[in-house]
Amino acid sequence: TYYGLWSGGHNGDVRVLGMPSGRELLRIPCFRPDALVGWGITNESLDVMGRNAQGGPLYNVADTHHLHASYKDGNYDGRYAWVNDKLNSRIARIRLDYFVCDKITTLPNVQGFHGIFPDKADPVDPAINYTTRVFCGAEFSVPLPNDGTDANTPEKYRSLFTCVDAETMEVRWQVLIDGNCDLTATSYDGKLAATNQYNVEMGVHYEDMMSAERDACLFFNIARIEEAVKAGKFTTYGTSKVPVVDGTQAANKDPLTALTGYVSVPKNPHGVNASPDGKYFICAGKLSPTTTTIELSKVLDWFDGKLQNIDDSIVAEVEVGLGPLHTAFDGRGN
Repeated sequence: TYYGLWSGGHNGDVRVLGMPSGRELLRIPCFRPDALVGWGITNESLDVMGRNAQGGPLYNVADTHHLHASYKDGNYDGRYAWVNDKLNSRIARIRLDYFVCDKITTLPNVQGFHGIFPDKADPVDPAINYTTRVFCGAEFSVPLPNDGTDANTPEKYRSLFTCVDAETMEVRWQVLIDGNCDLTATSYDGKLAATNQYNVEMGVHYEDMMSAERDACLFFNIARIEEAVKAGKFTTYGTSKVPVVDGTQAANKDPLTALTGYVSVPKNPHGVNASPDGKYFICAGKLSPTTTTIELSKVLDWFDGKLQNIDDSIVAEVEVGLGPLHTAFDGRGN
């Protein structure tokens, strides 16, 4: 018998189901009030949710999508789970010893984000073999800062990839990117995070956003990003003090110094997963009925200058018949 965790969508909560029965055992309120347990009513819960000017919950609407749990030694450790609020650009943390939400953070410079995923290890220190970061990919491009100044200049709209500290729940850094993010995945060695992308065209209308036949699976070199932040090679937007490094293609042409790498994949992918053996990232098509297999070691070779074209890290493009929305692995690694 196992517990399964599911997002509750517009209820703004998380559902705990027993497996294999599928019976709902518990609802964990996060982003919206829940009178049954006093969530959004008690002072303790309002301190987590945030308060409006009248002292009530900061928001009464939410939209949870993707939920993932913390790791240690490459497997779930039962400490935390995180879930996004796509509607209001928030991320909540759930303590799995109590099944209670204990922290909520709002991401700056982001209108809405879809995919989140915790890291599994530190990219530099092998002794840190557990989750210390949670990554969030912005799904929509917005003006930066989003204060109305460039609202009528869509060519200035951009998306950001965000790193949140798993313990403090403070935003560590963000990466300015080309295109929009969907889901997120992390390597087992902690060196790379990835997000599947649509709208590499940087369009604002559907006909522009879907004009290219290939989009991207975007890889982030975590150690290099954090070195750049430490060296002060970043900017900030508006009132936010969060450091933002440049992960655009134009600024990352040299693999030896690149913070990011854009792997070309078929049109509008809608999911990316790391294989359980740690060797591959699988990027799922949506408008294209294709799953793309990308070899992790070859992506690292590109960052080390040993691979001329990062697209050579693609080892297979499998036609699966329909455009897959999401992919997952079974207990045998399939």
